[in-house]
Amino acid sequence: MFIIASNITTRTRKVAEALQPPAESADAQARQGVERERAAFLGNLAKQCVAAGADALDVNLQQKRDRPEVMEFAVRAIQDAVDCQLCLSANRADTLEAGLRECKRPAIVNYVSMDERRLREILPVAAYYNAELVLLISDPVAPSMAEDAVKAAAVLVGAANEAGIPNDRLMLDPGVLHVTTEMGQRHSRMLLELLPALEETFEPAIRTACWISNVSAAAPRRLRPAIDNAFLATLGGLGLSAAFMDVLNKDTMRTRRLISVFRNEVIYADAEVERVT
Repeated sequence: MFIIASNITTRTRKVAEALQPPAESADAQARQGVERERAAFLGNLAKQCVAAGADALDVNLQQKRDRPEVMEFAVRAIQDAVDCQLCLSANRADTLEAGLRECKRPAIVNYVSMDERRLREILPVAAYYNAELVLLISDPVAPSMAEDAVKAAAVLVGAANEAGIPNDRLMLDPGVLHVTTEMGQRHSRMLLELLPALEETFEPAIRTACWISNVSAAAPRRLRPAIDNAFLATLGGLGLSAAFMDVLNKDTMRTRRLISVFRNEVIYADAEVERVT
């Protein structure tokens, strides 16, 4: 299972602060000092994520700081610290393009959906920079039936192919709703049918991806790790290809390693189960 670290996100206060540009009123030397400190913070966080086992790092500005210059700064700071594929998450096409220009290797763009603006503005940018692309099936509305979700996926895949992005550079994200709601539970049940259906529908096959922590977002903090781990294990058993998740959570990463064992992708070792990083 390909793991995309979701830790570098402006949902987190410290990351949002690190990506806040220095005050324009500060002199040049002071601004440079602030930028060095913030770049060091981002670099250290990236190193921790890679050491924990991340295969890619999501740089998520969807909640705050969605501006081209901020994405440029983040990508540079992270790439100065680690050699790792990046996933760029932003709502603005110009923010994504600024980051893609800075990437030393083809990145992942998160995301394009049935939203007309995203199809019109973001899809061509992803194609131009030879990026991999996440196709979010559940935006703007999560389909209630697996058949409807497969139809929406087919439309998105067709649009991506027409733009020049082949299946091997695509990931299908069915979306994840909070399991604490009745709708969320129904949607989680639907995923049990949908993931195998998506794997069988497309030729060549297209990878699947999910945001694991979304399932527990409305639950009490003390319960979230248990919910996330059970959800990850369930989807892993259905063949989930990629997961956006907190790679600094040792229990969740242990679950990921065990999934690899049960899939016969790695040889079992006690040390891998006992690892705390």
